[in-house]
Amino acid sequence: MTYNLITTGQQLPARLAPLLADVFGVALADVDVSEESDFDSRNWDAEVTCEYSAVHGDLNWSVSIYATDVVQQRPSEEALALKVAQRFGVAVLFPATQTVPSVWRVATPQGRLTHARVTEPESESERLTVNAVEELVPEFPHATVTKFREIIKELQLPSEFTDSLLPEGISEDRREVRSLLVNWERLTVRMATGWPPSAWYPASLYVEDLELRDQVADAIEQLPEDERQSAREALEQIDQKYRELTVEDDGENLSTAANVPITGRAWYWYRRPLNPPWDTTGK
Repeated sequence: MTYNLITTGQQLPARLAPLLADVFGVALADVDVSEESDFDSRNWDAEVTCEYSAVHGDLNWSVSIYATDVVQQRPSEEALALKVAQRFGVAVLFPATQTVPSVWRVATPQGRLTHARVTEPESESERLTVNAVEELVPEFPHATVTKFREIIKELQLPSEFTDSLLPEGISEDRREVRSLLVNWERLTVRMATGWPPSAWYPASLYVEDLELRDQVADAIEQLPEDERQSAREALEQIDQKYRELTVEDDGENLSTAANVPITGRAWYWYRRPLNPPWDTTGK
């Protein structure tokens, strides 16, 4: 298993070995920490190996850690990043999503998790820059504090109702209905789980979700007759969950936040989440 981290901390590599031994549950003698280009003095039989190289800019080190198959104690990348951050008082970045490679997750010395946008250098003369963070991280004082809309939809959330009643099929009509139902169900999952990954959801995205919900009934009618009932049952269950997680407010909150007219819309437009996850500007 491989772990990829980028960290602050001038003296970090020299201090890593004891922590890695503790985290992975191996003897200190079974841990090798070496500079990336050092091939002569490594312990090639180590159960946990760590290669590091210096980077320039807002971070100091790029670290790649590998645990062999004999290692039984394997933390998640998130857990390891938090351990390093809290033990050494450094900020530790680790990959957030492969589809948005410029956005990394950040473990802070205080034990918090947030996101950062990183600009990779295109040449050796350029610096690696953390230009934005979701919340203030003292180690990156020049970074803009902002929300990252682009990572929200990349998070894969479960869709149990849809999966059980309308499994994936090959017909184009079925794929369209399934996609609409999955999107609608994932909105309810976001509500129920505190709006991951950042406890925030822009009102404009919520409006898009409701606009997609507007299309569901007509799309279901395009299904073969023997599949319509299952799709209707899935929709009914998701609608019920939506009702449980929202409250009637005549559409006032959403209309203000997203600056959209609500009059004449379907019933779900007139309800808001129990704790709306957007600011009043709807951004």
